[in-house]
Amino acid sequence: MAPIAVGDVVPKGSISFFDENDQLQTVSVHSLAAGKKVILFGVPGAFTPTCRNI
Repeated sequence: MAPIAVGDVVPKGSISFFDENDQLQTVSVHSLAAGKKVILFGVPGAFTPTCRNI
């Protein structure tokens, strides 16, 4: 996959989260970002090899 650059369209994908009633919700990344400026970043998971070797 090519790196994401300024001005690119956000890739297809979904985000799942628990709402205030502990119900699992899933939304598309594209619908959240449509018509907006978005900052996309990633963080390695705690206690994973990537995190421990930094």
